[in-house]
Amino acid sequence: MFFLCAIITGIVKALSQTPEEQKEFLENYRMEKKQKKESKRLYRSIESQAYEKYPGPHNYSKREAYIKKHI
Repeated sequence: MFFLCAIITGIVKALSQTPEEQKEFLENYRMEKKQKKESKRLYRSIESQAYEKYPGPHNYSKREAYIKKHI
């Protein structure tokens, strides 16, 4: 039921926006999506560096500390 209300609210909101507001909304959505993707890529890069520097299962805490330090 909640999802149905959310979908209907989203449709009504989209229909009530002007074309400029819709364009701005889409640009913001795309930018946020791009930033999330870049953030994930950066985290994975740092994580792989941590695995290279501290290999093995016994260095988990060192890897976590390395990742937190470089984020």
